[in-house]
Amino acid sequence: MKGAVKFGAMFLLLIGRAAAQQECALPFSPPPNQMRTVFLLDTSGSMEGRGSSVANIFAKVKGAMLRGTRATTAPGSVSLYTFDAGLQKQFNFAWPQQRSIFEQTLNPLTAPGANTWLYRSLQELFGKLPRQAQSATTVYVITDGIDNNPDKQATLNTALDVFKQSRGPFDKLYYVALGARIPAEVRARFALTDFAKAVELPVGQAPDFTSVRLSPAMLTVGADASFPYARPAGTQLSLESSNIGGAEVNIGNPSGAGARVSLKVQGNVPAGSVGYMCAELPDDRQNVLLRFDRTTPPLSGVVAGPVDVLGTLVLLGKPGRPVLTRGQSATLTYKAVRGPVTVEIASVPPSIAASLPDQTVSLLEGEQVKLKITDKSLTHGQVAAPVLRLNDATPYKVPPVEGKVVKPFPWWWLLLALVIVVLLLFYVPRALRPFTPYALSVDRQMRVFLHDRSGRRKTRLLRRPLIDIGRGFRERRLHGLVLERYRPEPEEWVVLDNSNMQSIREFSAQQLRRAARLQTQPDTLRLHKHGQDEDVFLQEQEMLQERQLYIFTDYTAPPLRVRPPMPPAEPPIEIIVTLLTGADMQELDLPIGDVDLADVFGQPHLRGLVVRREVGLLRLRGLDEAMRLRHISREFRPGEALPLAVMLSLGTASGPYQLRIRDKASLSRYQR
Repeated sequence: MKGAVKFGAMFLLLIGRAAAQQECALPFSPPPNQMRTVFLLDTSGSMEGRGSSVANIFAKVKGAMLRGTRATTAPGSVSLYTFDAGLQKQFNFAWPQQRSIFEQTLNPLTAPGANTWLYRSLQELFGKLPRQAQSATTVYVITDGIDNNPDKQATLNTALDVFKQSRGPFDKLYYVALGARIPAEVRARFALTDFAKAVELPVGQAPDFTSVRLSPAMLTVGADASFPYARPAGTQLSLESSNIGGAEVNIGNPSGAGARVSLKVQGNVPAGSVGYMCAELPDDRQNVLLRFDRTTPPLSGVVAGPVDVLGTLVLLGKPGRPVLTRGQSATLTYKAVRGPVTVEIASVPPSIAASLPDQTVSLLEGEQVKLKITDKSLTHGQVAAPVLRLNDATPYKVPPVEGKVVKPFPWWWLLLALVIVVLLLFYVPRALRPFTPYALSVDRQMRVFLHDRSGRRKTRLLRRPLIDIGRGFRERRLHGLVLERYRPEPEEWVVLDNSNMQSIREFSAQQLRRAARLQTQPDTLRLHKHGQDEDVFLQEQEMLQERQLYIFTDYTAPPLRVRPPMPPAEPPIEIIVTLLTGADMQELDLPIGDVDLADVFGQPHLRGLVVRREVGLLRLRGLDEAMRLRHISREFRPGEALPLAVMLSLGTASGPYQLRIRDKASLSRYQR
């Protein structure tokens, strides 16, 4: 009995909870009919991959903001604040009139900051937001880090207290952490509120502002009675009232996952009407205002198609398959259409390389981007293409490129053919000319060469002591010309008669000496004709040193060019030699040729001192061993030139002399 009572109590409790979950009621009436979206964007360097960053996410975030704002056309405003060490820049735009100005302002924005003073920036931001009862406000705080402000006066609690003072009943706050862990105390503080949520995203993933997790306070219903609203499985949607603007409105796909929500409308919902929708998630609850910008359905009865808020790309230029050779590149130009789009490379085959101007490129509608594709290792006829990723989710196929392997021109074949032609032009005429021998030579390996007048030759090795040149070289005109290799008999000076034992012993010793001399006797080559006297051709010593030619045919030397006559030889200079012996002095002119000064001066003690007049100098030709000829510290040797106009010291066995040598022509010029 007690168990039945307990089960009944639990059943009633579950029914009560289900009823509470399904209840969807307006927190305040009438609801606002305008929207206000505020972005607080982190512009520290880590958002662009610098410093301690985990990903370059800035371009993706900007693209997500562009697409998220495109999803709504409700009147109101969009504000953009940037922060690093506190608030930096502030931009306000009237919506939707200044949407293009907002996109042109956001797209070139960069992240040059160095700090993430999150709570101080939040507090400053909330202090600048005036209360607007006619607008539903959504604040998005987007960062990839946590607060690092050393001044702890501004905290999350102080910032939320400021926001509570100005927020309306439909206002929302989202703290979006990009690849960073949200501190536990921040999660706990956000869980105590019914207007603030903390959302963690994986590394490299940009936020989707059209999803239920980040749904704004107000969504715009298109003319086709649908709006973007990405939600997971297990989601249950419901309306606060099925009567909106006097028409009956129901949700066409209230359960399960989906990217858009379609409404079933009976009657016409006037433009500007506002409804209220609740979304029950498996672990959360989200409420959102629905504003009909146009009369739904159109009064004409024609249902408009859904508005695609996600931009895409269009290839410019002629379509076709680029053909690339190894290392060659092709550039494809794409244009953004139907809204903003972010572009990045999803995958690239290993045989090609692909690159964009940046890792992630954010494009406004009408802007262009160039994709460069380079052939790395494509085989002939092989095709490959990279895959792009649009809007951080949609794959986009790129036209493939085709590889072309160009075989290099075989220049070495041309070079080989040129060498062959040159060789043919050089050797063929020589080979066609008859071989007329005129000379014979032998080298140190005993190879016999037969030469003709053009420089050609034939070779045979002298293996045997005797060779017939005509038969060995197959030259008929040289038959009978014999080249013989022999060692001449050594001469003996003693004739032995073998009459006694002493003579026999001397004869034996002589034979031994003969054998030894034969071993050391060099070979001699003889060239002769049969029936004629032998003619010594060349000994081995001469053959190895001079490599002479033996010309055995009539040979006429080529005529020499006539050279101009040489100028007459310059006569030797005239020399005056003075011999000083104590106080005696003799001075004489030297004759031409080798002159012994003993004959010139009549001094026997000078015998052996020989000089000679030459062109421009006097040369010492001979000097007796007992003589010394010096000038200061230098001593002269036979063969050296003697200086002119100097005094030389001559030492002989009989005593010293002084010798002075002068040029007669120079002396005459000096006297004049």
